[in-house]
Amino acid sequence: MPDSFFDAVWYVLTDPLRPGEHLTLSAAEVKYALVWTSSKKALDFSRELSAAKGMKVVPLYSWTLKDAFLTASEQLGASHLLIDYQTGSHEAAAAPIALARERIKPQT
Repeated sequence: MPDSFFDAVWYVLTDPLRPGEHLTLSAAEVKYALVWTSSKKALDFSRELSAAKGMKVVPLYSWTLKDAFLTASEQLGASHLLIDYQTGSHEAAAAPIALARERIKPQT
């Protein structure tokens, strides 16, 4: 996973009626939190999946917001991020949440 991903803005889908609710996906006994590198990709996904109807795209600009998202994802049982996944795709980049947390921390 290139460093540019960790430094870039992340886009996630959230349920405005249930703050902290994010989409997760399970595959091969691994639970993934979904994150996109563009608002368009996230919006396209939300339009294709009925479970995402009504969810809104939220940008995560800072390491603090990303860390909060990672914490919420772990509380939902996710251990990895699935990056830029699109419905019907058989491939998407993935990264362990622990690695993402290490890479997003501000350098002191």
